[in-house]
Amino acid sequence: MKIITGCKTASCLFWPSYSMQALKKYGQQYQKYQDYNSLNKVVELLPPDADTGLVKKILGEPIDFGFDYRYLIDSSGPGGCVIGAVFHINEYGKIDQKWLDEICE
Repeated sequence: MKIITGCKTASCLFWPSYSMQALKKYGQQYQKYQDYNSLNKVVELLPPDADTGLVKKILGEPIDFGFDYRYLIDSSGPGGCVIGAVFHINEYGKIDQKWLDEICE
């Protein structure tokens, strides 16, 4: 196990290094291909209470709304809206909710 930079809570201080390696791998794939599968794996693997620095390190620069980060893929859902991941940022700069779905606003 190793300490993850950008993750300072008890739930992810001693996260297995293989998980971080997988997270980096899928993040690099997303940055290169902007595909659903890679982004979905990042959403699944991102540790609870990760900070925004870790999200940016893994996925690159987000669409930043201040209260959440968004990363899109180049597909539309059944409602005709873009599909993407949303990482909600709490008042401490930590990710407290995350999901991948159609974003209609």
